[in-house]
Amino acid sequence: MGALAVSAGLVMNAPPATAAPAPALAGVFIYANPNYSIPVYPSGAPVQVANLGGPAQDSTSSIGNSTDLRMCFYEHGNYGGLEFRIGPGEWWATLPGWINDRISSYRPC
Repeated sequence: MGALAVSAGLVMNAPPATAAPAPALAGVFIYANPNYSIPVYPSGAPVQVANLGGPAQDSTSSIGNSTDLRMCFYEHGNYGGLEFRIGPGEWWATLPGWINDRISSYRPC
């Protein structure tokens, strides 16, 4: 089952995620380029970040979730704007265009 995107009452199904590298640590994995290239948080980021800042701010193109939590990624800081959801253990080699290079915060949802 693909991820679910919800914004202003609009629900869209995204295509299923692709296979990813097996992480050694649980956490959220954020990459600047598609296909898990140029890791921003190579060993797993914290489970909740209100403002990414730095190299990950609005430059994320692939992500992974090696936690047992459903994660929500947001277009703006402090969990605002468009929302992109991924399930536990789900990885996205290429983010959909509407959220690619737009993630500024994330948390469990």
